[in-house]
Amino acid sequence: MCGIAGFIDPSLSAEEGAAHLQRMLDLLAHRGPDGAGTHVAPGLGLGMRRLSIIDLEGGWQPIWNENETIGVVFNGEIYNYLELRRELIAGGHEFRTHTDTEVLVHLYEQLGDAMFARLRGMFAFALLDKNRNRVLIARDHFGQKPLYYTTSGERLAFASELKSLLALPWVSKERDPEAFLDYVSWMSLPAPRTHFRHIRKLPAGCFLSLPLKGLQSFEPHRYWRYELNEVPDLTALEPAVEELDAVLTDSVKMHLRADVPVGVLLSSGLDSRVVSTYAQELQEGKMQTFTVGFGGPESETQGAATTAAEIKSQHHGLELTSDDLLHNIEKIAWHLDEPVGDPAAFAVLKVCELARGHVKVLLSGEGSDELFAGYDTRYLGMMATLQRSEKLRRFAPLVPPADPASRPSRWQRFGLRTHHTRASEAVTLRIEGLPGDVRQPRGLNADQLRHLRQRASTIAESVFQPQRDVLGSLLTLDLNWQLAESLLQKADKMSMGASIELRTPILDLRVAELAARMPSSLKLPPAGPGKLVLRHCLSRKLHEPLNRPKRGFPVPLGDWFRGPLREPVEATIFARDSACLTILDRDLMRSAWNDFQTGTWEGERTLYALWLYEVWQRKFSLA
Repeated sequence: MCGIAGFIDPSLSAEEGAAHLQRMLDLLAHRGPDGAGTHVAPGLGLGMRRLSIIDLEGGWQPIWNENETIGVVFNGEIYNYLELRRELIAGGHEFRTHTDTEVLVHLYEQLGDAMFARLRGMFAFALLDKNRNRVLIARDHFGQKPLYYTTSGERLAFASELKSLLALPWVSKERDPEAFLDYVSWMSLPAPRTHFRHIRKLPAGCFLSLPLKGLQSFEPHRYWRYELNEVPDLTALEPAVEELDAVLTDSVKMHLRADVPVGVLLSSGLDSRVVSTYAQELQEGKMQTFTVGFGGPESETQGAATTAAEIKSQHHGLELTSDDLLHNIEKIAWHLDEPVGDPAAFAVLKVCELARGHVKVLLSGEGSDELFAGYDTRYLGMMATLQRSEKLRRFAPLVPPADPASRPSRWQRFGLRTHHTRASEAVTLRIEGLPGDVRQPRGLNADQLRHLRQRASTIAESVFQPQRDVLGSLLTLDLNWQLAESLLQKADKMSMGASIELRTPILDLRVAELAARMPSSLKLPPAGPGKLVLRHCLSRKLHEPLNRPKRGFPVPLGDWFRGPLREPVEATIFARDSACLTILDRDLMRSAWNDFQTGTWEGERTLYALWLYEVWQRKFSLA
């Protein structure tokens, strides 16, 4: 696990490039406190900061092939590296280290750009191919590892974190005001958009091929996309459970590979119970587990302690308060790089800081909701709405298009739904922030409401792909957007902020391929609950009902924002120089704030997103 950075810049000498690269790497020190490595030549720099996990003494990067014509800097883990290593050695390749990183250069020698189909892992890497005079930069299948890039003329720079790019003197800090409206409505930005007009995120499952000379226009190449269009062939529950059990066992076993201690991030939910139960079975001695809570009946600590007792782990817990959030909001904003309106980032940061005193690697349960339909209430509601709208759309020629900014009467909502496509309506139904309740939109003026309608259609074109059924379309929508650019960003940035490697065994390529072979009925039955096949898989091991409610580190923002944090949050959002209120209407937002305080609007997620945005733009000196 590391942070990587680099550039192609024909105007720089090796000496100038080394100085630029050092500034970029200094801002990634938390990702790799164990050391650094660089390769610098005129016009080219590649660098990394290392968190040593495998081959602690021999894994320093860049790592090269036998004749040093191919080299790589790498952030992540290749979990099937031992199997690939044996294959490559049998094929005549010579290894100098015992790292997973070295597999990349030899696999590229063997397969070229087709290498990605063989990788089970999380990664962002930059590979220099001297023979073809190019650099290849790539992001893993699901987007577990972030990778940002920016260009200007024949110059390009990339990094694991956006702040590292801002260290370069030629990189523009110009913000994208449209990105703010996306963020405050959906809480995260779909790739490739960021909050900076000239900086992009490489989408999950993509790579860039970059010539060392004559760098001009280029587009990401997609090497993989999760699809649910094939007819499912694993349709019976028991065979599906058998195969899932075998694949999960294999995945967790691979995810436990490390030369340092490994623990489990534990909540009260199904996903962490699955990961911790399989991990404890496969690891000698007591597994160490970690959780945080917030007191009260919704706290994760009691359920997590019950799971820890079930698997007999060595458990560590911590209760957090509103003061903890207030004192950590700047750290959260700094490490996130770009705002993500998920308050659980706070909990992930603190639990990783807790774990860092005991282990260097944590296993977590991300990915099961998108692969096995865990958001059952939301999915059932969205499917019902989309299916009703399909019937309404036959009347589209008879119904005049409605103005999204009109008074939201039942007739206006009918008109809007009639002229939505399934894709744009699905994206609209995923709105978690402003304008919120379609019956009483808050915070956006008429032009912004119209713009949001157009953005839903535009975003839908990039993140929504029709699948074999409605649920499949919703699952892939969440996997392409929410998972890659919100949940996994939060997990990566907060864990790396604590210098912890976070691994996700359920989000494995083979697990995903198996899930694609199952029909929706094995994931989400008509009456729920979701993750049916996963529940049956775990019930074999625990022999008890698996009906604990899904929570996911629920931060009690409503109580805090109406209580101890009301004053600092209000002062930040409504400050005279508020960046948010240069875009949003101050009076509309003041009205929304008052509605929240009186309990007529449950807008704490939106208000958290605005608070975080204000802290972020000040922390990054963008005010």
